[in-house]
Amino acid sequence: MKLSLRFLLLLCVYISVQAPSFAQQTLNLTVSEQAFLDKIDEIHLCTDPDWMPYEGIDKSGHYTGIMSSFHQLWSSMIGKPVVLVETVSWDQSLEFIQQKKCDVLSSAQDIPERRDYLTVTKPYITYSLALATHPDIPFIINLSQVKDKKFVMVRDYAAIKLIRDNYPGLNIIEAGSAVEGLKLVERGMAFAFIDTVPSINYQMLAHGISHLKISGVLNEQYNMSVGIRKDLPLLLSIYNKAINATSEAQRQQILNNWLSVKLEYDADYSLLWKLLAGLFIILLLSLYRYRVVHRHNRELKAVNKKLVYMSQNDQLTGLPNRYYLHEAFQEALQTYHRYQHQFSVIIMDIDHFKKVNDTYGHVIGDKVIKKIADMLSENLRDTDIVGRWGGEEFLIVCPETNNHGAKAVAEHMRRLIEDTDFGLDDLQVTASFGVTEYNEDEAVDDCIKRADMALYRAKELGRNTTIVF
Repeated sequence: MKLSLRFLLLLCVYISVQAPSFAQQTLNLTVSEQAFLDKIDEIHLCTDPDWMPYEGIDKSGHYTGIMSSFHQLWSSMIGKPVVLVETVSWDQSLEFIQQKKCDVLSSAQDIPERRDYLTVTKPYITYSLALATHPDIPFIINLSQVKDKKFVMVRDYAAIKLIRDNYPGLNIIEAGSAVEGLKLVERGMAFAFIDTVPSINYQMLAHGISHLKISGVLNEQYNMSVGIRKDLPLLLSIYNKAINATSEAQRQQILNNWLSVKLEYDADYSLLWKLLAGLFIILLLSLYRYRVVHRHNRELKAVNKKLVYMSQNDQLTGLPNRYYLHEAFQEALQTYHRYQHQFSVIIMDIDHFKKVNDTYGHVIGDKVIKKIADMLSENLRDTDIVGRWGGEEFLIVCPETNNHGAKAVAEHMRRLIEDTDFGLDDLQVTASFGVTEYNEDEAVDDCIKRADMALYRAKELGRNTTIVF
């Protein structure tokens, strides 16, 4: 008896990540929010079909990527299925949300051009923007270094406005996709492609673009938020509650699952014998190339991580630097405008610090600054954000805090410093504090200036004191 075997050979390599399973979580919804959910059967979602590893639509029409796992988690929290409305481009997804064909954009940023039809939730993950260039380009930290060059970004991404606002006049051309943008750099038609580090790494590995490199991580960051139709304010508040209920462990589980790559192969054995020799050679070459690219990317990630740390932290104390504090201030400002949650600012200055340097030298002076930085880090509240403002000055942002509460924080630290022995013989180290709370509709600099005026008054009154403006 003759036996015939027939198999189907699938020669495509793809990235496969199992979506994590999460325990059911219950949100504390208001009566209005629950009534809104009771009236709907499902939530319609539009996405970017080609922005992996963040999000995409695969060949079977399924929603995939990091965002898909987040939305699966939030769907279980909310208790309603999230249904994909399939689109062919990010442009079409923006059109669909305007036409009310979908309720939610899986990820979006708050930019003026969208505010007529879109609101956004609080961010749930943040990534720094990076540059992909030819390998002979030195590392770049600020686009001002190369402002005469031509850059490429994906069309209609919110990051374009962020870059253009920060670098007016920068020559940016828009591509239809990340692969198209990387190819333009590869062919020398643009100096650099701008996107997030995971997106660039994924696209270069997935499409075999091995002779470009990440040449720098910018100060500008991309905050991932969910976009909600403006006429659905209750859905916005529900999603914000789901995001708030998402633990750091859940975030990390999703990110770890999607940023680890697993290769899967299926084979038709009737054709496999004919192709075995060729496939074996290709496999060896691919393995070698993958190892080279993987080692290169690992080195780049280590350098990028160091660059990000250096751009956001003070070298002496390890505390956030002035740039990072401005970012923290902006986040507190957004929370204030959205939820009317008051916050305050404290500026602290070490008293007579010049005398410490003159008497004991700068090495001892640096040790005093470092010790006070450690005391601030260890003794402030978990919600407070402290950083080195400059020289012997520190700035503290106190969320959910008015003048009275901020003064209590400042007084606690003042007494702690006053009672600490810094080992300087008869020279006692003390500090003065200026406190103020944010006033509605004022500029950031005005609030900081007011705290500085309070600090100056504390100095006038003999130092080692706290003054509230």
